[in-house]
Amino acid sequence: MRLRLAGVFATWTISLLAASGAIIGAPRPTYHAPGLTHVFASIPGPLPALRLDFGLDPLALPFLALLAMLGFAVGVWCLRRDRPIDAVLIAGFMAAMLAVLVARSAAAFFLAWEAMSLVSVFLVAAHHERRDVRRAALVYLVVAQSGALCILLALSVLVAYNSGDGSFAAMAYANYAAPMLRAPALPPATRTAVFLLALVGFGSKAGLLPLHFWLPRAHPVAPPSASALLSGAMLKVALYGLCLVIFQLAAPGAAWWGVVLITIGTLSAIGGVLYALVEHDLKRLLAYHSVENVGIITIGIGVAVLAESNRYEQLAGLALIAALYHAINHGLFKGLLFLGAGVVAESAGTVDLEKLGGLWRPLRWTAPLFLVGCVAIVGLPPLNGFVSEWLTFQTLINGFRVVQPDERLVLLGAVMGLALTGGLAATCFVKVFGIVFLGQSRRVPERPVARENFDAGTAALGILAALCALFGLAPMLAFDPLDRVVATLGPGFEWPSYFHSLPVLPVTLIALPFAGAIACVVLATRRGVRRVPTWTCGSPVTPAAQYTATAFSKPLRTIFAFVLLPDRRRVVEAGNAWFPKHIVYTTRSRDVIDETSRRFGALALWTARRSRALQSGSLRLYLAYAVVALVVVVMLARR
Repeated sequence: MRLRLAGVFATWTISLLAASGAIIGAPRPTYHAPGLTHVFASIPGPLPALRLDFGLDPLALPFLALLAMLGFAVGVWCLRRDRPIDAVLIAGFMAAMLAVLVARSAAAFFLAWEAMSLVSVFLVAAHHERRDVRRAALVYLVVAQSGALCILLALSVLVAYNSGDGSFAAMAYANYAAPMLRAPALPPATRTAVFLLALVGFGSKAGLLPLHFWLPRAHPVAPPSASALLSGAMLKVALYGLCLVIFQLAAPGAAWWGVVLITIGTLSAIGGVLYALVEHDLKRLLAYHSVENVGIITIGIGVAVLAESNRYEQLAGLALIAALYHAINHGLFKGLLFLGAGVVAESAGTVDLEKLGGLWRPLRWTAPLFLVGCVAIVGLPPLNGFVSEWLTFQTLINGFRVVQPDERLVLLGAVMGLALTGGLAATCFVKVFGIVFLGQSRRVPERPVARENFDAGTAALGILAALCALFGLAPMLAFDPLDRVVATLGPGFEWPSYFHSLPVLPVTLIALPFAGAIACVVLATRRGVRRVPTWTCGSPVTPAAQYTATAFSKPLRTIFAFVLLPDRRRVVEAGNAWFPKHIVYTTRSRDVIDETSRRFGALALWTARRSRALQSGSLRLYLAYAVVALVVVVMLARR
């Protein structure tokens, strides 16, 4: 108990330090050169490049605020849940992330980055007695150290071109003063190399495609509190490092940097939501949605770079605000969802969607709070996810007026990809909430789920749900500070006129659906609504008659089969001379059927695959069938 309390109080202390830093370091609403911040601690090294500087930079303040809010909620969660040693590791993880955000020299940043990576490995490997956990931890460790090598190379190049001075302030000022002196701080080839190294190093930690493969392995096997911080905070710290390089240390960025970031972000958003849609493990599904939302944030960063290269600072500022605001919002609702998944796992003993159902009544506190997280992550008003995604859409649409003609194709693809992502995300979380909390329980009666009581874990969910509602209903609470933060990176920033209605936009949009719903209820009440038992074609109504996660996602899996990898299951080929070799059947069936029935099964599968086009084929072909049938019927009727 003492170990748990020590870890929780240490976590709260670090959260308080992060909140204090975010408040004290808030910049004044005037422009100044980027990176010129006061260093509050400096440890000299044998060489100038090895000096350890720590201070507050405006760019880090939004991430400090996120760390404070999410860390406090996770500390409340750890009061009653997870192992005591996990609470201590959480405190160490929080301290390492705080050190990364306040590091103001290359050596300090890299040491804090390595500490963050190593502590997070211990969190991922918390249940190391399981083989899948050990493998996930090993994959994560390899990716983390490979990315750290790229980051080290990028920082080393920057230090070398800064006369051996590892101070971030000196690097940022050199880039800021170079245009005035008409002398580039970095040669174009060197600047490109630094950007690419930073993109690989920080992008792999953030979970951008195609370096995302560690994330759906590592995050689900960690304890719920660790998963909330890994997805909600650590991925954003990685994006902070990418922004630090792009907007300060290697600034200004070229236009093609923005094109690359927008393209990678769009692919990550679409790929993440597609794999989440067909996933049946709740925590893996949430991990894939982290890939999606990191892609959305990267789109905003890319638009900011693209607009800045075209000398349109107003749009660049708006895009960066959209990215920073979505980073904060994602940290809040993803922490809420991962902690909610922890409650589901603890109560039901599984996170397999195919085995869950009917948890609304026993989890009377978690279910409505989890619903808040679902609404927020799909970007519906009046919660916070809607505001930041709407702002991202606005920056993409307004970018058509200022970018070059060939760059408009990239923005058009991003708009289409973001719209597709939003629709698929809504479908995915309808599946998640409906399968997990609604309907009847699929569990055997001998193991019912205990009724939930309000405790510290539920309070943590309530804190995060309240913050999601607050930043959705009152977005200006975050926009005004973010405005001042972004103003430190470039002059000439002003709010466009149509953004003055933003404070009332979420309430306005949610009022129309509510009015329609109330009208439907009133109309149905006046006409009278009959309540009848569920009809299942005359068969007894059992939990087996409910929709499953597989059945729900099957149509979309069929549509997007050309971009989805096959299921990870053990299969064997029915390799024989009679039928094609790609036909497969499960290993279990091989153990119970002989060679004759195996050949018959291969024939049945081959026939089913060939005839599947009749069931899910071309709509035009179906219409042609109907027209032909109509002509035949008319001709026969005339006779």
